[in-house]
Amino acid sequence: MSSAASLVRPRLTGVIAAMLTPMRDAGTRVDAEAATRLVSRLVDCGIHGLYVAGTTGEGLYLSPDEHRELARTVVKAARGVPVVVHVGALTTAQAVALARQAVQVEATAVAAIPPPYYSLTREELLAYFTAIAKAAEPLPLYLYNIPSHARNELAPAFAAECGRTIPSVRGIKDSSGVAGRIPELVKALGPGFDVVCGNDDKILHAFQSGAAGIVASGASVFPELYLDLHACWKAGRTSDAQAAQARIVAMQQALGSGARLGWYKYALALRGVSVGGVRAPLSDPSPAEQEAIRKNLRELKLL
Repeated sequence: MSSAASLVRPRLTGVIAAMLTPMRDAGTRVDAEAATRLVSRLVDCGIHGLYVAGTTGEGLYLSPDEHRELARTVVKAARGVPVVVHVGALTTAQAVALARQAVQVEATAVAAIPPPYYSLTREELLAYFTAIAKAAEPLPLYLYNIPSHARNELAPAFAAECGRTIPSVRGIKDSSGVAGRIPELVKALGPGFDVVCGNDDKILHAFQSGAAGIVASGASVFPELYLDLHACWKAGRTSDAQAAQARIVAMQQALGSGARLGWYKYALALRGVSVGGVRAPLSDPSPAEQEAIRKNLRELKLL
């Protein structure tokens, strides 16, 4: 890794909430007022960062105008808390346009999945991320590895190559769920680069393995659970951190383990923060599912 990169202060550290995108009118419009309220709540709770328009934020379902205005709203409401805007898209041109918008709204950094659907070569992926990095200057770029959704795997060797050849690459968010992947990435990228875990069941192990932070969907709903785990780990209270990890896993299981974004939005409404429903073809929880969510969260003493 370059000496210049090692001097850059890490930007994705601690607990970063993967933000839900508030909607109105049956998921057809982004609700900027509700987004402001959600950001305010998360900042008041002490969240360390905000991750906007990613998987949890229905980012690939947003129009370019919606994407820009959502990012602008979050940055304005964040009160200095770092805001990472996800700009990954189906085509390079789309991703480049979103990256330029992120610069315009003064985001802290950008992140990007590889283009989904088609299998891409190493050269194609490298050209894609290089174009995004150039469009996003002077913002740092974080790769986002989620092969279950984006098809194209960003292996540790490829991440390291990006770190060597693209000056603004500062790290990677890994949501592969592969056992041992976080320490592999920490070793491959080296000091000065941030490895961030995106799998809620592996948070404690990620921190113990050298991860700089986590990006968690559940932190949009129950930020205190994640902040408690992080505080326990930082203080060296391993047994308390393990208990906090188990509580997060139980909460995630009660909300469909991340597969149903509508369940997260419903749980947030139960906590007094209404963010509307999800955008079609995603669906909101049925009455029976709503009852199950309430029951499960009450059993966990989260309501």
